[in-house]
Amino acid sequence: MGVLRIQLKDHLDITATRTKLHLEIAGEALVMGNAATERVKEVREVTQQLQTVGVPAADIQVRGVEISNRTGLLTKSQKARFSLVVGVGAALLPQVLGLLADQKQTDLQRLEWIFDDFEASLVLGAQTMRKARRRADVIAEAAGHRVVGVLNASDTWEMPVKTITWQPDWTAQEMQRASPPRGRALEVGVNYSSTQVLSMQLTVDFQLE
Repeated sequence: MGVLRIQLKDHLDITATRTKLHLEIAGEALVMGNAATERVKEVREVTQQLQTVGVPAADIQVRGVEISNRTGLLTKSQKARFSLVVGVGAALLPQVLGLLADQKQTDLQRLEWIFDDFEASLVLGAQTMRKARRRADVIAEAAGHRVVGVLNASDTWEMPVKTITWQPDWTAQEMQRASPPRGRALEVGVNYSSTQVLSMQLTVDFQLE
């Protein structure tokens, strides 16, 4: 009887399934929370257009409000900037960007890619374990032994997060240069998909006989 420890690194390329668009919308009224999507004209117009192209209302969230007020007095009628986060499927992204390019009161601050790294880690884990077992079988056979089981196993995995920050100066220039007819998909020189590398480290103690 004996123990053979195998340590293996492996990786898997995975593609983003969704994005989160972080927006700022200038409004002429102060309303807190998601109520702004119905009661603030500028926010309501963007929200309704997003839903028209297929973005569910549940994927549009008001995350904050910045008040523009030099007097320090809080009133119901004053300028404010609303921070929104909009979840968009990868297939809808070009059309949504085209829609946002037509909104004078809306600034796209950044684009965040969303990956299903947990499900990908299950695929990668099985793949890495098969490779570890294959290596263990070869080494054990060379030493005159046979793998009969697993005593211990542990894994760690990681994947970098990718965010695109849009600078107001060049974003405006790109949108103006690339703006399509109203309602059409927008091409701004940015890939509408993102692939990242999911990395895994696996350690397995195989039992030998």
